[in-house]
Amino acid sequence: MSEETPEAHSHVVIPDPVRDVYLMVIASMLEDDKTDRSALSVTLQVGGALVTGELISHSRWRGEFKAWLATIGGSSDVISGAVDAVEDVLAEQDSARRLQFLHLRDAKFITNYAGSMQGIAPQGPERPLWRARISDVQGWSLGRPQ
Repeated sequence: MSEETPEAHSHVVIPDPVRDVYLMVIASMLEDDKTDRSALSVTLQVGGALVTGELISHSRWRGEFKAWLATIGGSSDVISGAVDAVEDVLAEQDSARRLQFLHLRDAKFITNYAGSMQGIAPQGPERPLWRARISDVQGWSLGRPQ
């Protein structure tokens, strides 16, 4: 009886992370705005948490991030230089590869689910700048909760 060697699993396909096409189109439109003034209020579900804020372009996020780094003093120049080095690498990649993250300004985490769903308002931690992988977004809507 001969022993057969198992073939490589060439039929196994590992898919790219699932990214919502509509959300990617909206993010692309913000990226295409060369004035860096466009923003769109969104609410995202990421990792089971709700986050609301203004969706902005990567370029705008980067500029605000560098400005924020300048306010913290100390080794902020070193960190700012690291941001520039990362940007140099990203500039060499195609736009589809660069569009893997969403950038929010004035992000608030909605945490007040206790009791009922009435009167939901963003009352959790706040972050001036926040970034998340598009593939981690489980759901989203335009606007902020009222």
